[in-house]
Order: sequence, then C-alpha cells, then structure tokens
Amino acid sequence: MNMMRFAFSRFLSMLLVMVGATALVLSAPISVCAVVGDSVYVNVPSPSGPYPVGTLEIRLVDNNRNDPFLRDGSKRELMVRLWYPALRADRCTAAPYTSPKVWAYLADLLHLPAPSVQTNSCWQAPALQGAHPVILASHGYTGLFTDYTFLFEDLASRGYVVASVAHTYETTVVQFPDGTLRTSVFGSHFAEDSLRMDDASLEFAMSARLGDLKFVTGELARLNRTRSPLAGRLDLSRVGVFGHSMGASTAMSSLRHLPSLKAAVLVDPIVFPTSSTRGSDKPVLLISEGREDWSESECEVWGNLRGARVAVVFRGAEHLTPSDAVWLGDSVPPLHVETGTMGLERTVAATRNYVAAFFEAHLLGKPASLLLNGLSTEFADAAITTQAHSLCVRSPRSTAQKMHDPE
Repeated sequence: MNMMRFAFSRFLSMLLVMVGATALVLSAPISVCAVVGDSVYVNVPSPSGPYPVGTLEIRLVDNNRNDPFLRDGSKRELMVRLWYPALRADRCTAAPYTSPKVWAYLADLLHLPAPSVQTNSCWQAPALQGAHPVILASHGYTGLFTDYTFLFEDLASRGYVVASVAHTYETTVVQFPDGTLRTSVFGSHFAEDSLRMDDASLEFAMSARLGDLKFVTGELARLNRTRSPLAGRLDLSRVGVFGHSMGASTAMSSLRHLPSLKAAVLVDPIVFPTSSTRGSDKPVLLISEGREDWSESECEVWGNLRGARVAVVFRGAEHLTPSDAVWLGDSVPPLHVETGTMGLERTVAATRNYVAAFFEAHLLGKPASLLLNGLSTEFADAAITTQAHSLCVRSPRSTAQKMHDPE
C-alpha cells in the first residue's frame, strides 16, 4: 500500500485548487488565458464533438442504505454531476465549474487567488433527443466530481451522458441543494497531519464507493423512466465506467460486480483490491501516467482480463495529467503537471481520443480504431500494449490460485 499512499499524496497535493467561478465560452482554444490584476481567467479546452453540451447536478438518496460514515441512521445521500449532449438553443445559461460556496471553502485552505474557469456547457439545457450511452465516473481519493471536466465535456459533445459521482464524506467538499457543504472525514493535504492514508481508511473508502456506484446505477434506470430532465435519454444497455486513481480501482471492482457495466477505463490505478485482480470478461482500457513500471496488481489484472484489453503509457506524464490540472496548470503555475514531449494540446487530445475510441468500440460497437490497435502514429509518445501481448512479468503467485481465493 506504500505505492498507493505515495500516488494519492501527489494527487492530493494539487487536486483541490481546480475550481473557480465560471462564465461560458463555446469555442475557446486551450491556450486562451487572461490575467487581470491578481485574477486568472482560463477556459476549459473546447470539446471536439458535434453536439452542444448540457450539464446539471442531482441529489440522490439511498433509502435502503444507512450512510456508513454516520452513526445516526441517516440514509446515504449523494450528489451526481451529469454532462450530456444538448439541443441547440439560442439561449444558454453559463454552467459553473463549481459553486461559489465550494470555491470559498477551498480558497480558505488554499491561500491562493481563485482562477475564474470558463466552461463549454449550458446549465440545465434540454437534452438531445434519443437515448445516449452512459459513462459512470468515480474521482480520485478525496477528489471532486468536476476534476475531469475537459474530458467529460468532450465525451458529452460526442454523444455520451457522463454521470460523475461525488463520494460524500470522502470527496473533499460537495454542496447539496439546500446549500449545505459535506466535507471529507479523511483529512486534507492542506493539513497534512490530518490526512488519513492508513489501509483501514482506504479500504473503508473503497467499500463506500462500491455501494455508491451500485446505487447510482439503479437510480439512472429510475431517472430514465420517470419525470426527470433525462427521462428517455439514457441507453442503459450501453453503460461504461471511468475512474482515476482510487476511482480506477472502484471502476474495476464495479465492472466485476455490476452486470449492467459493459466496459471500463482505468486511469493510473496503482493498486487494485484483491477481488479486482481476478480480472473480468469485459473490455478494459488501462492507462498509466508516466510510470516506467506497472504495479504488481496492474500486472495481475492484465493477466486475468479475458475480454478485449488495451494498455497505454503516457510517457513523461504525471499522476494528475489526466485531470483538469493539465490545462489549468498552463495558466496557474502551482498546478503545473508534466506532459512529456507531447505537450499540453496533444496530451489533452490524446486523453480524450483514447478514452472515446475505447468506448466507441465497446459501447457503440464500432470497429476498433488504429489508436487501439497500436497502428496509429498520431500520438507517437504513447506506448501501446495490445490484446495479444504481455504487460509485464507475472507475479509468482499463479492466476489459478488467485481465482480460487475467497472474496
């Protein structure tokens, strides 16, 4: 677990400053940035797909589960942020990156000027007609459900509905509709001595996350058949899952235990729970951010994947490179992350295109692109391991023995 602690510590050291008040820019290139006084104004990279993007937040209550973080019998409450293809409209209400109260909470901890982040989304815009494939998303340990806005807006512009879950009392902070903030019980990197990185805390967080994704999966079905902004707009026969860091471990575990999930994208997971290393028959894209060596549990997962599998290494990248830090750091130096020789714009494009190509192949049934076959020269700095190849030297412990261990 030491490698997990190191990766999460690096993740936390930069994650929570990726918020700010927002305005809308529908065609902002990545490099657009302005500095007025001490304030920085920066745009989320423009989506690449053909559809406008809508976004909204919903509160969900699991009446069948007591909140594992509370002892008063309160039911588990979650906030979910959704991005989706929207109808074209002359009027568009600018979508916030996050709420002013969330930013105020973080600003007290950061002691840094607030960047003003301009999104590409319309707040609560009507959804495009038709049923669209769905991608569940799970953030990194104590992260925020908006940490991958550049990716989620892009997926929505290509026709997907993305449902990003804020794991209450683990996410550093999330605001509920009544204005209350729920904050992390695991501490924060802003008070390093309070940050809980022990095995028991990480295992507890993982257990709660799995319950959250199971519940949200069921709630999406309810929202699709009842009066809601997305009623009839969700194709629940085509559902994938995306996760980064601990979110990747959550995604892999969910892929094994939730039959409705068809494919998973796992970004820099570092360490998987033992149950997840038993693999799956479902397609998996495994992405490493700059590490030269795959972890033992990543090797175990790869060896036990029995469906389509692809592994990608973004050479020279960092653990936070697939998050919004990749573009915010270009304008806010404390957020800077390495992108290797690909640079900012190509790293943004590569992240989006590999994820989209994988879901197109395994949710939409399109032919696998050259990116997934390792035949494309578009992103030469990304190293690809394809279906038929070994990822690394297998652990001495046999797959057969792993498969017969108790859950």
